[in-house]
Amino acid sequence: MRPILTSAVVAALLGGLPAATLAAERETRAFGQAAPSAREIQEFLFPEECGNAAYVCLGVRPSVERSIGVDVKFHSDSADLTPEARSQLEGLGKVLAARGKKLIPGEIVIEGHTDARGTAEYNQNLSERRAQSVASYLVSTFGVDATALKTIGYGKSRLKEADRPDSEANRRVELVRRPN
Repeated sequence: MRPILTSAVVAALLGGLPAATLAAERETRAFGQAAPSAREIQEFLFPEECGNAAYVCLGVRPSVERSIGVDVKFHSDSADLTPEARSQLEGLGKVLAARGKKLIPGEIVIEGHTDARGTAEYNQNLSERRAQSVASYLVSTFGVDATALKTIGYGKSRLKEADRPDSEANRRVELVRRPN
């Protein structure tokens, strides 16, 4: 008889990651090169918010992670935000700042990634610095509540373009809203 892997066991095998980080349990909206507007981010990350008070809102928080696929990219071997990266974060910063204390601690996860160059240890550290760079920018520029942000680095373990491991597309951060 083969054992059945529960989500807790799977999470433990994946280094303590919650089962919701599995692709099947994450809804992603990719914006590519275009900087998403605050409205687009608001509607996707926080669909339970009603935009029209004339209607009764039965808003329910999403039950899966929602990831904003924004091209917040970095130069090779750098955790410094480029001007393009800052532009990409503007809508997100405004939305998160407007939510103020409605955000719960750790609700927004900023995931740092690297390309496949360098050692695993170096890339892990660099990915963590990239995530922290974005968090610091959101807090200092937009006044986002720092307790609502959690940073994590994945190094080169989750390449966006696995067939091109050295691609600049792999040097990025992704922003995720955790479910209930």
